[in-house]
Amino acid sequence: MKILEAFDKEVKGKKYYRYRINLPKNVVEESKLKGKKLKATTQKEKIIIERE
Repeated sequence: MKILEAFDKEVKGKKYYRYRINLPKNVVEESKLKGKKLKATTQKEKIIIERE
């Protein structure tokens, strides 16, 4: 997997980007987090995605 940087918009000459990651279907389905409100944090070079 890779984190992808996608151009979002430009305001007054400043560019803004969004970051995307594709997750495997089975991981998403097993997590039961699809459609839930999530938050992301970092710990020791890891991105943690959990339910709010």
